[in-house]
Amino acid sequence: MKFTVTPLGGGRGDAARVVDAIVRYLQPPPKAAPSNPSPGGGPERYYADHGEEPGRWLGRAASGAGLTGVVQRPDFAAVLAGRDPRTDERLITAQGSAGRRPTLGAGAHTKVGADGEQLYDVADAAAVLGLSHREVERMLDVGTALALGHLSQAVSPQSPAGDDAGPPVASPEPDRPPVGPPARPPVRPPAGAVTRQFSQPGGSYLVPLIEDDGSRWVRASELARCSHARDAGVDPGEIRSLGAPDDQLSLAEAARLTGLTKQYLRGLARYHDEHRDEIERSLAAGRHPRRAFLVAHRGTKGRWLVTREHLAEFVERRRPPAVRVGYDLTLTTEKSLGVLALLGDATTRTAVLGSIQAGNDWALGWLEDHAAVGRVEGRPVNGEGWMVASFRHLTSRALDPFPHHHNVIANTVRLADGTNRALDARALYRHAQAASALATAEMRRRLTDELGVRWRPGRKSGWEIDGIDNEVVGEFSKRRNEIDDALRELEEEIGRGAHPGEVEHIVLRTRPAKNHTPADALIASWRERAARHGLTPDALAAVTGHEPQGQEVDEAALFASLAGAEGICSGGSVFSRSEALAALANHPVPAADDDQHPQPLLCGAARLIELTDRFLASEHVVALTDADEPLYTTVEMLGVQDRIAARFTKGLHRGAHLVADAHVEAALEQHSHLSGEQRRLVTEWCQRGHRFQAAIGRAGAGKTTTVAACADAWTAAGYRVLGAAVKGEATRTLAAATGIECETVAWYLVQTDPQSLPLDSRTILVVDEASTLSDRDLDTLMDMAATTGASLRLIGDPAQHGAIAAGGMFRVLCERHERDTPELTTTHRLQDPHDRAAAQALREGRIDEAFDELAAAGHLHVVADDLAMYREVLGRWWDAHRDGLDHPMVDRRNSTRRQLNRLAHLLRRVNGELDGEDIAASGDRAFAVGDRVTARAPNRDLHVAGDRKAYVRNGALGTIVAVSPDRRDRANDSLTVDFDGIGRIDIPRSFFDHHRTPAGRPEVGIDHAYALTSYAVQGSTRDISTSRVDATATRAETYVDITRGRHANHLYVTAAVDPLDGEALPRVPAAPADLAVAERLHRSTGELTAWELAHPADQAQTEPEQAVGI
Repeated sequence: MKFTVTPLGGGRGDAARVVDAIVRYLQPPPKAAPSNPSPGGGPERYYADHGEEPGRWLGRAASGAGLTGVVQRPDFAAVLAGRDPRTDERLITAQGSAGRRPTLGAGAHTKVGADGEQLYDVADAAAVLGLSHREVERMLDVGTALALGHLSQAVSPQSPAGDDAGPPVASPEPDRPPVGPPARPPVRPPAGAVTRQFSQPGGSYLVPLIEDDGSRWVRASELARCSHARDAGVDPGEIRSLGAPDDQLSLAEAARLTGLTKQYLRGLARYHDEHRDEIERSLAAGRHPRRAFLVAHRGTKGRWLVTREHLAEFVERRRPPAVRVGYDLTLTTEKSLGVLALLGDATTRTAVLGSIQAGNDWALGWLEDHAAVGRVEGRPVNGEGWMVASFRHLTSRALDPFPHHHNVIANTVRLADGTNRALDARALYRHAQAASALATAEMRRRLTDELGVRWRPGRKSGWEIDGIDNEVVGEFSKRRNEIDDALRELEEEIGRGAHPGEVEHIVLRTRPAKNHTPADALIASWRERAARHGLTPDALAAVTGHEPQGQEVDEAALFASLAGAEGICSGGSVFSRSEALAALANHPVPAADDDQHPQPLLCGAARLIELTDRFLASEHVVALTDADEPLYTTVEMLGVQDRIAARFTKGLHRGAHLVADAHVEAALEQHSHLSGEQRRLVTEWCQRGHRFQAAIGRAGAGKTTTVAACADAWTAAGYRVLGAAVKGEATRTLAAATGIECETVAWYLVQTDPQSLPLDSRTILVVDEASTLSDRDLDTLMDMAATTGASLRLIGDPAQHGAIAAGGMFRVLCERHERDTPELTTTHRLQDPHDRAAAQALREGRIDEAFDELAAAGHLHVVADDLAMYREVLGRWWDAHRDGLDHPMVDRRNSTRRQLNRLAHLLRRVNGELDGEDIAASGDRAFAVGDRVTARAPNRDLHVAGDRKAYVRNGALGTIVAVSPDRRDRANDSLTVDFDGIGRIDIPRSFFDHHRTPAGRPEVGIDHAYALTSYAVQGSTRDISTSRVDATATRAETYVDITRGRHANHLYVTAAVDPLDGEALPRVPAAPADLAVAERLHRSTGELTAWELAHPADQAQTEPEQAVGI
């Protein structure tokens, strides 16, 4: 099970609408009772006839406020609106800065007036509005002046009839009482009051109630009017109407007019002053800068001034901050749980749903102790409790069985001093993974104890219930996406010969509200669908009732396995306590009976915490940091990285495989086109005598060309040169460019016979694309080189994709041995100067500048939705294809890549570029003669006739030259593919279609090559490249994307995919796609390694304890 955090809210003026939408989504209005209700309360009646189940209050702060048991709609709405439903007091106390905190009130009314209306003094009004004491005083001055001006006009005989100056205050909302004039006007207008204008922005003033002693108070209705106006925002036209464009306004006056604080505007003015050139470059490129700014200047005495026009322009481009009413902590479950719960009998359903709820509630209680955090004077402070309304829903938007819990956490925490603060959600995000593991552990223990279920590994990760196979899980995992209907229409238009970029009449239809259909109307169809895949009622009943088997956990064996190469550090060398909880919860435990399959830990949440802490304190784990959220690694992983670092350092300047000047000069003369930095790399690699040495070659900098010159020099000196790369296609490319014998890294790793190792003392092994080499594989290659006396050269780019398994040491070696690491910095591939500048800025972390350069070239495309992306990307690809240009479409999402490939195949078919009939394959794919394809897995058994070395390599590209369908048995279908640089190979369906590897892993051997992943295109050079990224992209991925094309590199930026498929509630408005992606890329860094945490760069290095050979 998994918790996902979603901030709930909307624009400042939309808070009431957002609260109403949340309440309606989670507690739909009552429905009319059915005319013929089903008898009894059987298992199908889990949805009440009036709609969803009622919610439940959880949390200590909720209990303290008297909110327990069933959630009532008015109480829920009040809490989301930030009010205590019992006392109507605010649930968030404004904090303010340390300088103004003492002048802020609690935000509750100060007293009640003679007419019964609540009155606020300056301090409490400031707390409600989130302003300082002085800012509210200024608003009261303006309100007083406006009232005086209005009164004087009303009694003046010279006042023209029908004067449209209007009242001094904005019209109140219909449901609010009108605001009257002050009880007693002051003796004289305050100094500096604006009396010549009777119209001011509604949120810029407060009309006071003045008592006999001269004290000023704010009526609740006036405060509500002002607050509402501030939420709605000020119109730029209002600011312009108040004076001349070049009027000089102080920041205090600008803050009053805009409803912002002076401190905030001062920060924006400073930002513009310090980043003027960057801001102007972004505006010139047609992009909005990522951060807000205010064009201002310093006047006399150094005070900031802003012209009225610049202030109006700031309001026009400003994106107002959203109001967060809470957070939806959504607990989603494995699909097999929903199938068992909602298709099973009453006992089964009660047990499954009860186990899920128990896990949910246990984890929420744990989170309340760890994530109920507020902030006081900028510092996080643990709260005493929070308010949670938990709602259980049983179906997905597609009306498939899908139990899940919406835990709506109000945006307030109660502190020990009795005050309330807004929830600091950073702790919630940080602990969500750990909470997911704890909820899962508690659910599995209870469900196993109560029903005797057993577990099997899930298709991608986690565990599903044994007996409910992947076919059934897939049947009930159909996302209902509005893009699907639009793509079907696009497909029909392409089928009629339309150009995809010109099909503009198709639009994304608004997704309908979730259908709260009672479960008893769905169960019959669910059972019918399950039965089609073999899950009959009898088969479902057999899933439960297994004899309980007490799980005996051998702690020593469990910890050793978790700390091994295939354990917690298999995918990265550093982990947190949250990651340890998740890894331990999902780590397989051998069954006591050898005939049984391994099971996950079935110990429950409390025991999981205990085991995790024992694991972190065990001899297998090394603590790397001692911060509040410490980081750890395993002894095995740190040992691998220690050996790499030690061998590399010891291997420097060993006089190994030196090449005489004459041979180097001859090689350089043969490769006279090399640049100065390329020639320096040849000299460094051939004449410095290092056993192990790295080099950096940026994208398109000519790495393989330079390696070819090195190979010629080494060969002339009598050495044997071999090559390797992680990907098969990169290996073939290296061999073709250098003429040296090359194999994949995987091939070298299986050559373990000491008597027949592929390296010897006269060998230099060159590894290309070394950033993709995992640390364990690098350790093995270095050990092989040390054993045989060979030398190892690594070349790659740390700014591009890293290893899939734990990696990062290639980057560390380059950084820690910078003087001995030559670098190719000049990009020869990219012909467009803006593309070159964008690539340089991106790798150096100047994200905004990179986007500005792409925009200036016309290569940055921010699209509103996925349909526009499909149309434009596909149209751009088709135009380039017809011009004969090699042009991949690059996307990290498999679903998007499959759709693009399918539509590209259709385009070619409709336009007569593909011959003969199609051979259908899984995933709605079809292959025909002429299709461009790629191998997604290697297979040495499939090779060119008579040449076993010309086999199918991972990533190889080719063209289908023949299809051979078998009319009697489609399992005998085959394709003949002419692979680039390899030759013709016959590919049976057992490989090109969906199948399982000998290790049991599902894969597809052949796929279309029109749309590829970023990882697949790394190392390749194309004419043009078009890529799509969203706010889940990494900097390495984006850098690869924009450096493939010689002539142009187009980058499409879209919003991220909703991971909950619309199950989340109204959320805080997302930032524009380009700003969201830019923010994500700013945070994206290279993979952190355990070794660099254990050996900081500023710490003196000591000799390693273990001796390593070189």
